[in-house]
Amino acid sequence: MISSLTQGSFSSNALVLTDIPVLCCSVFLQTEQLITLWVLFVFTIVGNSVVLFSTWRRKRKSRMTFFVTQLAITDSFTGLVNILTDIIWRFTGDFMAPDLVCRVVRYLQVVLLYASTYVLVSLSIDRYHAIVYPMKFLQGEKQAKVLIMIAWILAFLFSIPTLIIFGKRTLSNGEVQCWALWPDDSYWIPYMTIVAFLVYFIPLTIISIIYGIVIRTIWIKSKAHETVISKCSGGKMCTSYNRGLISKAKIKAIKYSIVIILAFICCWSPYFLFDILDNFNLLPDTKKRFYASVIIQNLPALNSAINPLIYCAFNSSICFPWGEQRSQDSRVTFRERMEQHEMQILSKPEFI
Repeated sequence: MISSLTQGSFSSNALVLTDIPVLCCSVFLQTEQLITLWVLFVFTIVGNSVVLFSTWRRKRKSRMTFFVTQLAITDSFTGLVNILTDIIWRFTGDFMAPDLVCRVVRYLQVVLLYASTYVLVSLSIDRYHAIVYPMKFLQGEKQAKVLIMIAWILAFLFSIPTLIIFGKRTLSNGEVQCWALWPDDSYWIPYMTIVAFLVYFIPLTIISIIYGIVIRTIWIKSKAHETVISKCSGGKMCTSYNRGLISKAKIKAIKYSIVIILAFICCWSPYFLFDILDNFNLLPDTKKRFYASVIIQNLPALNSAINPLIYCAFNSSICFPWGEQRSQDSRVTFRERMEQHEMQILSKPEFI
């Protein structure tokens, strides 16, 4: 739930920056913003629908598939609740709905904001258990559902203040908007600081620590893998396996997760950095600042449109089925036979 800095309207997928209505925005710029929002909306809905359809039709559903589904559901609702409402808002100008609708819409927007971040944290924790504690991971099938449940519960709880803070009011320029009800803008600083830490900085710290441990574990176990392979001679399969070896499917899942996290960082970092600097009056009040805000406020919404593309990049058979025709006569190396046998013995399939 971002607030746009143009004419008191609001952007699609973040929080409110500052109550600064800018009246110098040209009709051309407004048109560009609407086109951008429509493109983001179409890519978000269509892309995540493809992801949901592909995960639904899978016969063998892994825990990674479950998390991908949850992420796609969150992104789909982001498109419907955040981006679409912003498009409607820009067409109507004023907020035409009752005060109750204002509070509910704001609440749901913030819920999705928290949920999209906490689903990524849940995914990171699940990958941590899959790599660091593979045996316990195989025995804890309910863990994924518990993690997602906790993520959504926290999202709904942390968003409750939104029901009190926002409401329908008339701004100083005469517009009727769904806006914060506190007396002056000084309240934005503590509010946005708390939200920035709950939504971005704390989750990002947790995710960074988790994936640091995961990458270190993969590196250590890869060395053990090489040791096992070096002891095999004559092309015979080894009968003694290190049960900590990591399958290619799990490595692929980790790569997918890391790319999703990097996309999250790239789309959200500019917004939160800009917001913090803006709230502490560290940015000059110039046209460059205004145009930068117009671009930055759309980046969080871009995140929901990029995630399906990342999924397609890691699952080309879903988006590019014609490119998956490969020869069945290709030679399989000894190392590949080792990895295939290892996947069958040591772990359940962790398909992306």
